[in-house]
Amino acid sequence: MKLRMHRNSIRLRLDQAEVAQFSKTGYVQETVELAPGASFSYVLESSSSIPAPQAIYKNDELRVQIPTRSGMEWATGEGVGISGEQPLGSGNNLAILIEKDFQCLHGEIDPKAYRNPMADAG
Repeated sequence: MKLRMHRNSIRLRLDQAEVAQFSKTGYVQETVELAPGASFSYVLESSSSIPAPQAIYKNDELRVQIPTRSGMEWATGEGVGISGEQPLGSGNNLAILIEKDFQCLHGEIDPKAYRNPMADAG
């Protein structure tokens, strides 16, 4: 699972195996070791008690939650992504995007990523 953060946005991109794991368990986690004894984890999980995507940061962990129903529809269907905005106060929002990871059109092919639908376009 890849994590991209830019300003007030979070994007998670999952390869085929990670989407398959999410469809079975409703949970995927990655951990980055930053230094000896220091790590940062990020999680995608489904939750039946929320109406829209949300992010929670606590104890060196970023937890992105998505509604169970829309998460399972995304994981088992043809949909590419799920998005939402989380109010932060002061008129700011956090944009949240969860996507299936497609192969790059230029460069090395990642066999774990989804076939890019633009690959046949030229």
